[in-house]
Amino acid sequence: MRKLFNRRTQVVETVVDSGDSLLHIAIAGGSLSEWDLFGSHWEARIQELTELMSPFGVRFLSLYPYGPDIDDHKVQTRTFDRQVIVNGMDVTVHSSTDGRERICSALQDFSGIEIVSENLLDQQLFGVAGDPDLVVVLGPANCLPRSLVWELAYSEIVFVEQSWTMLSLEKIQSAIQEYFLRHRRFGGVNT
Repeated sequence: MRKLFNRRTQVVETVVDSGDSLLHIAIAGGSLSEWDLFGSHWEARIQELTELMSPFGVRFLSLYPYGPDIDDHKVQTRTFDRQVIVNGMDVTVHSSTDGRERICSALQDFSGIEIVSENLLDQQLFGVAGDPDLVVVLGPANCLPRSLVWELAYSEIVFVEQSWTMLSLEKIQSAIQEYFLRHRRFGGVNT
């Protein structure tokens, strides 16, 4: 049975200022092999990130690998996927290196008679967190990570040229501050 898709057409234009909220941050960085080498440092990294983000009102943190790496096949079947609450913040770790796979998985959960809308797909992918307000990409500004497809539609993107293992909290804090200086168009363009 064919699925129908509805697309949101309304574009809301606002300016982010200190009174607006920053509820959801996504960070895309590292590869699965790099994450695997990071090993026992995971819990400390998540703790540091949530402590840094909490004063800004962030309630949701999503972590994604930047994309595939030549050594990812060496990573054992252990999965990085998890959902935990740290310092009152919902933290979700996604191990898919291809955002298209996550969208396909989300679409498989719909019945054949459902009309698949952007809101329904958002709910399936993000739950109550909604679209990320800010996506911090640990990598060069001339390349978007394959692990993110849907997340890039309405999010502000800040590039940080630092690796996952060497990431400093000051770089994340700078990315958050840059977010608050931006004029958000939520997918719209100036005419």
